[in-house]
Amino acid sequence: MQFPRLRWTPAALAAATCLLLLIAATGAHAQMPGPVPPEAVAAARLNPRVGAGEQWIVDRTTELQSLQIAPGAAIAAPPGMSLTMTVDGVETTMRPGRYRGRVVLSVTERHPVAFSPLLVHPFRQALFLDATGIVAAKSVLAAAGAPKVAGGVLDGADIRSAGENFNGLLAAGGQWRVRGLALSFSGNGGNDFAGYGAGVMSDGAATRLVLDGARIVTHGAVRTAVVAAGGSHLLVANSEIDARGGTLGDDYVSNVTPGEMKDAPWMLGIRGNNRATNLLGNGTVATYLNATLKADGWGVLSVDASENAQLSAVNSRIELRGDSGYGSYAIGNSTNRFLGSTIDVPTHGIIITGGHAVFGASRPDVLARLNAELAWGLSNAELAAVPQQQTVVRAGRHAVMSWGDATVKVDDATVFETGEAVFLNKGATLAVTVDGSRGAQFMPRNGVILQAIDNDDPGPVMRDGLMANVGVWREPEGPPAPVPGFDLAARHPTDTTLRFIKTALVGDFFNAMRSRMVGGGFGPQGPSREPPRVTGANLVLTLEDSQLRGVVTAAQARHLKPEIGAADYAWLGRVNNTPAPAVNNGVIVSLLRSRWTVTGASYLTALELGDGAELRAPDGQRLTMTVDGVPTAIAPGARYRGRIVLRPEAAS
Repeated sequence: MQFPRLRWTPAALAAATCLLLLIAATGAHAQMPGPVPPEAVAAARLNPRVGAGEQWIVDRTTELQSLQIAPGAAIAAPPGMSLTMTVDGVETTMRPGRYRGRVVLSVTERHPVAFSPLLVHPFRQALFLDATGIVAAKSVLAAAGAPKVAGGVLDGADIRSAGENFNGLLAAGGQWRVRGLALSFSGNGGNDFAGYGAGVMSDGAATRLVLDGARIVTHGAVRTAVVAAGGSHLLVANSEIDARGGTLGDDYVSNVTPGEMKDAPWMLGIRGNNRATNLLGNGTVATYLNATLKADGWGVLSVDASENAQLSAVNSRIELRGDSGYGSYAIGNSTNRFLGSTIDVPTHGIIITGGHAVFGASRPDVLARLNAELAWGLSNAELAAVPQQQTVVRAGRHAVMSWGDATVKVDDATVFETGEAVFLNKGATLAVTVDGSRGAQFMPRNGVILQAIDNDDPGPVMRDGLMANVGVWREPEGPPAPVPGFDLAARHPTDTTLRFIKTALVGDFFNAMRSRMVGGGFGPQGPSREPPRVTGANLVLTLEDSQLRGVVTAAQARHLKPEIGAADYAWLGRVNNTPAPAVNNGVIVSLLRSRWTVTGASYLTALELGDGAELRAPDGQRLTMTVDGVPTAIAPGARYRGRIVLRPEAAS
């Protein structure tokens, strides 16, 4: 074999010379030092030792039988290059110690990726793909298994890492189908806003990556399994993705500074330090088809640092095994679709802060439309092979939690099973549209369909240049002052709006958002450009051809724990409601060919009874109504404004 040209320091060269003389002197037939046999020279080169204070500059990829590194020794690549060690095909961090087996020191071109002017990451990856094929100069092939490429299809990749900040497969150009990828990573990543340390990553608007039959497991903090970024198109089909958390250093300060954040913001009511997937960049499209995705904390399908992204889960299972975390996250005007998929999580099905959620069945007409709109690239035969399924969301707390502007569309026979309110809206604008004509169901165990409250996120605190998660939220004292000029009986752009069509509902709606701040401060997209101001937020509930049994009311909400810090994260959003007259939180109910059975005191500010509308009390009771304190008859087709109170009372 050919040996690389190795540049040794004088101390290292002297040590190697002594080693060769020692080998010669201890030979089986040697009586005194003599010429060093060629096989001894080869053995020394294949089993080098780098001593304390020595530096070995490796200028080409080198395969060894063993390597011994003393404390204080250094092994590096030439300037402009990177060096990666693998042991029996596993990427391994070079630390003092002895390594045996197939030890390969791979020299590759430097691949700096700038997340910001002050934060540039030295990417290294097992496989770097672009439109030309595998770029060997940027690929640590010794960690890639036995990949083979033919006609834009890559087979045989088996990528393993036991080090930190090592990437698996990075597609940065071209159209690729990767079949049967096996990837297993342990050790922490560096920055999941940049994909630094991710298992698989697609990047760039000219990139289309299809993963088919992949098995991806990562175990470490911010060691994301799959990242789609930079306007790329990613399709993951028939695959299993499993992301497990790691351990952060004692010096890590929990924060929400992009690029420095390595754990979940506790202000979302969750914890964990590894998101299974992340979608980044403007216009990026990520689709999961017949996939199983798991995490043990934080989140499964995340969107971050992006605008106008498209995330879809079709006939997939989204599961979070730990005690807290979300199924998906919508931000930056992203659209997150769940078609024929199951979400099974301990906290929130989805968190929305400036995005859109769509829940429905994997109907052939819907998939065909999205295949064209989102350029999935599925053939007619592949589309026809997708069975139609319904979406089910099982959440320990909420199906949807919004703390930034959000829209939600629910269709088909989607089922929501939640421990608490189906929808939790924390100080945001929320618009929900439900078409229940195909059997959509809402089953909250606590009997609440909507809970609207003031935002209880204390926000970060600047410490040493980081937005640290050390804030404390405290229950405000006393009622808020009425907002001058705010119309409690009118519709506003800041309202919480829910429209149900042909839906059967059993549950309550509480609007306890009594003092909403808009503009100013630091929101999910960064500093607000709008001057801060206080406004109200009405609840506008419209029922069309629907039935509701429950309470709809303005309310005062009090948290079960009045002071909440990081250790109390699970108490966020947990409140007791007291129905009460509106203070900046009007309630407008419109009924069209619908029936509302009022089960408890409901404080409204406007009531519209359209054609075929019916207001009633539960069996054996009668319903009374007052408007501005005056008993008022309930008349079909009428509209009422003012301080409206509906009460079911015992029949006389």
